[in-house]
Amino acid sequence: MPTMAIQTNYAKFNWFPSGLPVYLNLVPAILQLVVVQSNIFVVAVFLGKKMYFGINVILIGMAIADAASVILLMISYWFALVLHNHSSGSFTENQVHFLCVTYKYGTSVSITFNMVSIWLMVCLGVVKFLLVRFPLQAKNMLTTGRLLFATFLVYVTAILFTFPHYVTDNYDMSAKIYYGKPKDHDIFYCALRRKKEDDFVMYLENDDRLVRSICVHLIPIVVLLCTNSFFCYKLVRKNGIVDPSPKFIRSVKIVCALTFIYLLTEIPFTVFFCLQYYVGVTEKPISFLITNVFYISFTLYVLRFLNYLSNFWVYLVLNKKFRQACCSMFCRRRI
Repeated sequence: MPTMAIQTNYAKFNWFPSGLPVYLNLVPAILQLVVVQSNIFVVAVFLGKKMYFGINVILIGMAIADAASVILLMISYWFALVLHNHSSGSFTENQVHFLCVTYKYGTSVSITFNMVSIWLMVCLGVVKFLLVRFPLQAKNMLTTGRLLFATFLVYVTAILFTFPHYVTDNYDMSAKIYYGKPKDHDIFYCALRRKKEDDFVMYLENDDRLVRSICVHLIPIVVLLCTNSFFCYKLVRKNGIVDPSPKFIRSVKIVCALTFIYLLTEIPFTVFFCLQYYVGVTEKPISFLITNVFYISFTLYVLRFLNYLSNFWVYLVLNKKFRQACCSMFCRRRI
């Protein structure tokens, strides 16, 4: 059997754009903490006996995915933030090892659960579209059990889709630490072991960006733009909705609000991924993209964390039962 050819490359990582004030670096860290706490609370509310039914199953899946997407990144980010503010020189070997491992698997986990969240949003839009367009047939077809199975299927598909991220680019602990320029004390370099071109490569950077841009960004955006346009049209012409009850109208407004916020935060990510693919294929660098890549990435992740956080407030404002469940959890009378 031919031996597996492996080469070691150094990947440069920098959590924080140079010259950014400390209080701005704290913004993602605080958002991550609030995202995890608020989404765990959403799961707890929707798992209640009075809330666990129908579309709420998809909302539970979204909340779990949003929280899971940032947990490991949060650990890595907080660790890097402490080093960034207290380190007077280059990182030690143990610090670099911890950052490389958590960054690699944190990024992989984030990609997986972000895909889950996106496609559950698509499921939510499609399910609500069916309930608006074909109310009688959809109510009988879209049972809680079937929606739970669809949510589970999205999780399995996302894990299989992103599996190559977990088994490639393994951190090489035996490699010497490469520091780069002395002034770059806030930058760490991970030694990555990757298979050479002559062997089977599970992870191709440009191909991965193309597939991810199409499957995880472009297709969901097109579907959600179509469904949201349909909902807005129906809400303007309320006589076009078969079930004009205030409860049903509110549920449509919730899906509209969630979809609008998602599109507002994810469309910039889609443009960024498409530009990265264009640069990788054509090898024509875009000066603005290269010069400001850290600032762009920083802004995009802040937008994504705001998207993860917004669901709780949408439920709180537009969902009466959710407000009542929150009050019952915090304001229970003691006998």
